[in-house]
Amino acid sequence: MGGLALLRDVGAYIKAAIGSIPLSSLGGAAVNGPAINRLGFDSCVLHTAGGSATGSPTAQTLDAKLQESADGSTAWTDITGAAITQITADDSEAQVDVDLSGVKKFIRVVQTVVLTAGTSPEWPVSSVVILGGASQVPA
Repeated sequence: MGGLALLRDVGAYIKAAIGSIPLSSLGGAAVNGPAINRLGFDSCVLHTAGGSATGSPTAQTLDAKLQESADGSTAWTDITGAAITQITADDSEAQVDVDLSGVKKFIRVVQTVVLTAGTSPEWPVSSVVILGGASQVPA
């Protein structure tokens, strides 16, 4: 496939994966997403979004990055250049393009939310990973 087919069927050339389960974060500790088998894909986009915070926090930050692991369960390390620009406002999103060549078989998203002050503040956040650059067209 190529040319016009690519323009009309981009889904045949990518694979979407859940980076983090959408949740209303209370802030605090980092939240690790599920392991994603990226074997056969040489690039990805990490896309992260924050909705409207409740509880009137005086400040809020959302950071997200990708980590790698050989077995998908241990020895997770940060991937260089795979962090979004920090999100600090309601209804905002950020993404980063990531070169996965040389990266281990499994990747995951790590999100960290910080909410300052307010009355029981929460912030709905989520991430998705779009894998591309496949060595073969995904099934």
